Amino acid sequence: MNQLIGFGLIGFGTIGRTHLAAMQANMTLQEGGVNAKPHAVLTRRPEACTDLPFEKIYSSIEEMIADTEVKVLDICTPNNLHFTAAEAGLKAGKAVYCEKPLSHERSEAEKLCLLAKQTKLPNQCALTMRFRPMINRMKDLIEEGAIGQPIHFRASHFHSSYLSAGKLMSWRQDLAQSGGGVVMDLGIHILDLTRYFLGDIKRLRAISRTVHKTRKTEKGTSVPNNTDEYLKADLETENNVPGILECSRVSASSLGESLFEVFGTGGTLLLHGERFNKLTLNEAGKGAQVLSAGKPGKRESELLPLLPDARQSMGAFIDGHAAAIKNIANWTAGLNHFSGTPTFEEALKSQVLVHACLSSAAADGRWETV
Repeated sequence: MNQLIGFGLIGFGTIGRTHLAAMQANMTLQEGGVNAKPHAVLTRRPEACTDLPFEKIYSSIEEMIADTEVKVLDICTPNNLHFTAAEAGLKAGKAVYCEKPLSHERSEAEKLCLLAKQTKLPNQCALTMRFRPMINRMKDLIEEGAIGQPIHFRASHFHSSYLSAGKLMSWRQDLAQSGGGVVMDLGIHILDLTRYFLGDIKRLRAISRTVHKTRKTEKGTSVPNNTDEYLKADLETENNVPGILECSRVSASSLGESLFEVFGTGGTLLLHGERFNKLTLNEAGKGAQVLSAGKPGKRESELLPLLPDARQSMGAFIDGHAAAIKNIANWTAGLNHFSGTPTFEEALKSQVLVHACLSSAAADGRWETV
């Protein structure tokens, strides 16, 4: 029998619907254990939720927090609204699951991190790539020395979702609401993976470009687009491993949207595929092999119980969200949580890199010490 942990979703746009789908998938596919229950939703469009499995539909954060059945606040709003909801939740004794980034501003993210440490409540950011099997297999292999000592790396995350000039303006292209463009939206994932694989970054420099300087609103008026649409960064880890990172929302890549490659003294690991779901090991003198099977390592083995069975996979994107939500539900129920959990502390470290990239790009590629 499932132990259900009541979740309260704050915001119900595209990502809110993704979280709901992940919760329902867990409840359907994973019999027994702890699961998230979509108990309540806070939205400006209650009419969009009346036919969905929410027991309560709220119009204010105060109502949501007063509901004793809500054990976890699940924050799916625009970036500039994260802080207020997360702070209120932690102060009210709720666990908090927050979409990335923690806030559009570094100072607010730092305050949330400190508050989470003080309250010792379960806290997790939706850096969901940490919940994908091949990512954790790559981490295991690097730590096991499968490619020797890392020499350098390259990483990219490309979308073409903003390539069209006809793409309408959204909050993601408004710096005041988002805090940054593609590097805050997509780049934070690969900056986080860089830290996950290779350790902390000690310095970086970046350049950025905005292809479409203006965008049309739904009303047909033109407004400025003041966010980055492409960003490239040179990075160096604390262990003196250099690398190159690219992220874009205006690039239609023929090689797929995601790539992370680590070159070592004994070979190379290439993480690729539409959602970082394929891994290739090229050992020196042995040739390349795709690692789609085989015995999982320590970190991957720890992750697998959080995921749907391979035959029931809904694709890497939903699977990652499902595993991340199950993890915070487990933690809230008093069970062990994944050792790779992107806590607020971990999320802040990766967000600091985002702000360093933006600062460097604004200064024409000046080196920034992190």
